[in-house]
Amino acid sequence: MKPMKPILRLYPSAWRRRYGEELTDLLDELPSTPATTLDLLRGAMTAQFRSLADRLAPRLVSAGGPPMPTHPLQRHPTATALVAALLLAPTLTFVGISILAYDIAVPGLAAAVDPVLAAVTAPLIVDLFLLAAPFVAFLIAALPLIGLQTQRIDGELRVTLALRARVLNVVILLLAVLVGGILVGHVVGEFLVEVPR
Repeated sequence: MKPMKPILRLYPSAWRRRYGEELTDLLDELPSTPATTLDLLRGAMTAQFRSLADRLAPRLVSAGGPPMPTHPLQRHPTATALVAALLLAPTLTFVGISILAYDIAVPGLAAAVDPVLAAVTAPLIVDLFLLAAPFVAFLIAALPLIGLQTQRIDGELRVTLALRARVLNVVILLLAVLVGGILVGHVVGEFLVEVPR
């Protein structure tokens, strides 16, 4: 018996009944490597979490499993999260440097970054991009997490909203909200509220 086969006992019993024989056959063909062992352990943890989630909150879907994602962004949530992160990165960098230089007042940093920030933000289009990026990144990261399905059942139109929680997308969403909130606070503080000096 291969050393990886005992790991199969870590999978839920319903999962083993359905897929155990196929996985055993596959393990007979694969070499015993640390990577394969880690994949099996990760798969066992995932199957156990899904089994627990199904017991706590049964899915209201057909026995065949959850419905397939309907639009391209739902099929590629990681790619959209990475696009959103790339879009958010310049604004996050700008806000981070500004906070360090002006709010925390790291010695010498303001003098060093003033000419660079002034040159970078001189064109109005760059300012507009830096302001819009968190909001656009939020939308791009959020779209794969939202599913809307309409069905006609017994002559009645039913709309179902499904929300998925993908860690990378949620992290980008939170960063976008944080950076956008800081920018909005800065704009409100600078342009709408007169601060006596």
